[in-house]
Amino acid sequence: MNVGRAMRRSGHALWGGDRTSGGEADLRWLGRLLAPAEWMFRWGSAARNAWLDRRRPGPAPMPVVSVGNLVVGGAGKTPVVRWLGEWLRDGGAKAAVIARGYGDEVQLHRRWAGGSSVFAGADRRASVVAAHESGHRIALLDDGFQHRRVARDLDVVLVAAEDPARVRLLPRGPYREPLSSVRRATHVLVTRRTAAPPEAAAWRERLARVAPGVPAAEIRMEMGPWTDLAGDQAAAPSGDVLAVCSVARPGAFAAGLRDLLGAGAGIELAWFPDHHDFSERDVRMIRERRAGRTVVCTEKDAVKLGRWPGALPGARAVGFRVAGPVPETLAAALARACGDGASRPSRELLPRRRVDRDGVHAAVADGRPQ
Repeated sequence: MNVGRAMRRSGHALWGGDRTSGGEADLRWLGRLLAPAEWMFRWGSAARNAWLDRRRPGPAPMPVVSVGNLVVGGAGKTPVVRWLGEWLRDGGAKAAVIARGYGDEVQLHRRWAGGSSVFAGADRRASVVAAHESGHRIALLDDGFQHRRVARDLDVVLVAAEDPARVRLLPRGPYREPLSSVRRATHVLVTRRTAAPPEAAAWRERLARVAPGVPAAEIRMEMGPWTDLAGDQAAAPSGDVLAVCSVARPGAFAAGLRDLLGAGAGIELAWFPDHHDFSERDVRMIRERRAGRTVVCTEKDAVKLGRWPGALPGARAVGFRVAGPVPETLAAALARACGDGASRPSRELLPRRRVDRDGVHAAVADGRPQ
């Protein structure tokens, strides 16, 4: 087998975390080859966390809720941030989304929450300050579990029921940290897409043993509703489809489509690497490959493919949503965080920074760059 071609395939298929994509049993030898690199990564991660445990980040001007996970993508952070943001806004809280800067996720958050409520950039602490200055009173930090420079009131960690049971760290496996890191979280949510309920229950039992003091709950991810590439409501496609996606778990997307469209629909998967930025050449290839079928893509891909609105007529998009209410324990903690926001330290204790919606610029305090 060509190793370069194998490494370009889905990481989760390679590591066994996207079982519906098909495991690569003949790459077990590659796992053994990567074992020394995994141990180096494990040592580096432990050293970094030990150093950060001894340091306390500076105060934030408003409550911060981090949503993160242990693996490389695929746990549902973006839809969970949307779900929590809608819950907060429905309750009257002016919530901002703080994102690292991946284009597709930032564009999705802007579509859902409005551009004025989304702040993206490498310096997420500066983004929190900018969001507070613009009138927001609570911040949702997307993918913040490993980003420990920002103080947070709540640390919500997602564990997908589809995650590999064997915890192998990068590059041998998809885990960025060992399972014991869950102990520094305040809440754990086990997300379930294609896994059966007993698998999610097994994860909850395992997490209870690893981090007995951290409350855990299960949330179910379901697919829908249908939209066009611009995000407007649309009818479900009929007949066979070409399923285009650039996500960490392409198999979960294909499985969700089979549930939505029924066994009679033929589904061909056209997978690109996670966060792939589609080019005009990609769009031409998709158009040629569709062969009269409806092109169906994820919501993340729709915001990118939408740059060519006339190239894929009739294309549909669909994404995952969190089904059900926010668990009571987490809802109570969010309500307390919102209530505590008024007692935060003065804004003057923090450096002022110039921030725009696409990136964070130089910090400024008393007119001097920091």
